[in-house]
Amino acid sequence: MNEHTLLDEQKFSKMQKDKSILELMKKLDPQLKANSLKIVDYWEADLCAIGLKKENRLIYISTYNYLNNDNMRYDFDLELLINTNTPKSQIIKEGRAVSETELITEICSFLANGV
Repeated sequence: MNEHTLLDEQKFSKMQKDKSILELMKKLDPQLKANSLKIVDYWEADLCAIGLKKENRLIYISTYNYLNNDNMRYDFDLELLINTNTPKSQIIKEGRAVSETELITEICSFLANGV
């Protein structure tokens, strides 16, 4: 698993991810720096998936289903990580085929309110 802060441009630019994910991360960077998010890559083999993490909150984002669309859409899962002997998470909310604006709104709400 690789973990980077959003401020770590050099390491981030070396990530082997689809262009759709790299472009999204560049767009999210200025809006999410204040939240001290880390980029987590639990899905290294999936070039169209990335995670954002802060403390026990994990945001999974995928572009795979929309690579051929004219207007990019995103799938996301908002998860709470449960600290036990075995890493587990609880999915709080799922979103499918959402716009970039909807995705950003959901991320900000989740980080602020946990929902």
